[in-house]
Amino acid sequence: MRFKSEIKFAVLGVLLLAGYTLLAWQLGWHDKDFTNAQHGKKIAGAVFVASIWLAVRERRDRRQGGFIEFEEGFQTGMIVSAITAFGNGVFIACYNHFINPGWLQRALEWRKAGALAGLTERELGRPEASATVSQMLVFDLLLDPIGKVLMGMILTTAIAAVLRRKQPGEALGQPPAVR
Repeated sequence: MRFKSEIKFAVLGVLLLAGYTLLAWQLGWHDKDFTNAQHGKKIAGAVFVASIWLAVRERRDRRQGGFIEFEEGFQTGMIVSAITAFGNGVFIACYNHFINPGWLQRALEWRKAGALAGLTERELGRPEASATVSQMLVFDLLLDPIGKVLMGMILTTAIAAVLRRKQPGEALGQPPAVR
């Protein structure tokens, strides 16, 4: 199956992101004290990078001789990026509208209350929640995933370049063999 690595690591990424979101909710980070809610973007970024990295690496390792061209690595990373971004978008839409509706509004109110109490952004933990935009279904299902795919393009370019391996002759400055 051509897209085995891509699908496997994209689904793993979506499951990890969904699991982290549900764990944060159960720990009260999306209901009571939003100080720790800020870590979600860092965790999501790490999961996103790891999913792309692992898929490109596995694809490279499955190739005969362990060689992968930049284009193939880039394509693999972009497929993982797109599946992960849109899969996570569907989960986040369900989370925001059915599992924990109104949590972004509560986060915004918590932040406003802290600001009125004279707390600094650092003391508030700067929860990354915009209650008005993020509660729109079009944002969850389309706009946010498109932004993540664009970020995935940047990450994939770097990852594909790092994981690319040259044919033995190319490493010595010889022209690549005609295939």
